[in-house]
Amino acid sequence: MGGRKQPRLKEAQIDEKAGSVKELKIASFQVVNKDKVMQNPKMMGLIYLVNRLGPIHERTLHMIVNEIQGKGFDLGYQFFNIGQEPYSPALKNDIVALLYVGFLETEPRYRKLVVSSSGREALEKVGAPKGLQDLVESSIQELKAKSSMMDARIDVELKTPLRGRSSPGGLGRTFRA
Repeated sequence: MGGRKQPRLKEAQIDEKAGSVKELKIASFQVVNKDKVMQNPKMMGLIYLVNRLGPIHERTLHMIVNEIQGKGFDLGYQFFNIGQEPYSPALKNDIVALLYVGFLETEPRYRKLVVSSSGREALEKVGAPKGLQDLVESSIQELKAKSSMMDARIDVELKTPLRGRSSPGGLGRTFRA
């Protein structure tokens, strides 16, 4: 068959070429365990909030923590608005850590965060920051009302199919809203 022949590389050149691209990168990161979480007042405050507000969507928790920080109790999260909703990457990481150690669980049906039995035990043992408890208890009705409204909106968004998305049966039909 026609075509241009490739020059052959000598064995030494091949070994030299292969050796130059091999690199070993070592990255260190902090391991999360139950003891470290229990020593972190920020994370214990999150467990307390989820415990007091009941099953709650993650997006709603972002809104509630932002609201609490606006009322004067600084949990140390920096928020950005995505769309019209507050979002904190550090808060997201802490939620993932709490899920990882088993202090929070995700409710399977509605994908809401709930406190696990080990999370309740940790909360009873260590407790939440006192200033956070006072603030939440003084405005619990307002926070529950806001969280239930936000959760209801998210539930509707999750149940409503998007335009142009194929049907669950996969038969090529599309939903029209």
